[in-house]
Amino acid sequence: MTITDRRRLGSRLQMARGWYWAFGVNGDPYAMLLCGQDDEPGRWYEQIRSASPTLFRSRSGAWVVTRYGAAAQVLDGPGFTRAPREAAEDWAQPFLDVRAPVGPQLPTADELVGEYRASLPRTGTRWDLMRGLAREVPVRGVSARLGARGEDTHRLAALLRSSATALDARLTPQLLAVTEETLAALEALRELAGDEGALAGAGCEMAANTVCNAVLATLRTPGLAGRLADDPSLAERIVAETRRTAPPIHLVSLRATAGQTVHGTTVAEGDEVVVALAAANRDPEVFAAPDRFDVDRADAPPALTSGRGCRDGLDEFAARHAVAALRALAGTLPGMAPAGPVVHRRRSPVLRGISRCPVES
Repeated sequence: MTITDRRRLGSRLQMARGWYWAFGVNGDPYAMLLCGQDDEPGRWYEQIRSASPTLFRSRSGAWVVTRYGAAAQVLDGPGFTRAPREAAEDWAQPFLDVRAPVGPQLPTADELVGEYRASLPRTGTRWDLMRGLAREVPVRGVSARLGARGEDTHRLAALLRSSATALDARLTPQLLAVTEETLAALEALRELAGDEGALAGAGCEMAANTVCNAVLATLRTPGLAGRLADDPSLAERIVAETRRTAPPIHLVSLRATAGQTVHGTTVAEGDEVVVALAAANRDPEVFAAPDRFDVDRADAPPALTSGRGCRDGLDEFAARHAVAALRALAGTLPGMAPAGPVVHRRRSPVLRGISRCPVES
């Protein structure tokens, strides 16, 4: 990339972020959500839901869906596509094809349990759940599956970590240095392993975040760690509820391939429709006490995920890693506790990526 290209890209990133801030401070909650500056974005979801009973039209041009029924209609509907948009912003175009139509073969949770057990630190220590376990195991497994050996293993692991912002960069302009690092990592991953390489980076980040969120939910819910220790099969229900309250992907962007009506709102051909999964899965008209983490919910519909209508397997990859991690930690969690604030990456409204997750065990 030439100096002129870098300056142009940097200018476009700054301009796009400036527009989002301008829209946001003038009353557009979706634009504020895209700025990605909040540790807890729930207030923006509530404002979007309150602003419209069906679909909210952001000044960014996107329709935003926060209701469960409308979200399911869009995700399942043949009139919507996730294919890259020709009219997408130039700063976002390199990241639009990170998710593929069909993903790689997935490991089973049983196969992964041993990997997590072998990676657990000794008890009586304070450690970072994200860096020490949640990210390490998926990255190591993907590196082995892609055939990395010796020094290539370290290089591939670094590339997978550097590509972590790719899914966020589709909707939110990143810093210039971060954008360049992510683009370079995606290019190198494609050279090493084709499209599967780029897909793997997204999968590792989704898995790592889901592991952390599942463990945190278990520690924060009274009595749940003890129940898991007595019955490790409870891990599946914990992860299912984690996918509802903290889905691996929070925002899914689609494009209408034809004019249609979604819950009473007319959507034109070519319009962008963003499904806010984290909001739809807390729809108070569908879920009783939607903000409560409850593994014993009865008669509740399944959580919506970005894998609905998409066969790349990344959501299932994340879920299997989280189930395996909980099973491996089942005997340890009753003696484990958070050891400080969880630090989320800024400009990460899609993944709500976790940078640090300190715990004591």
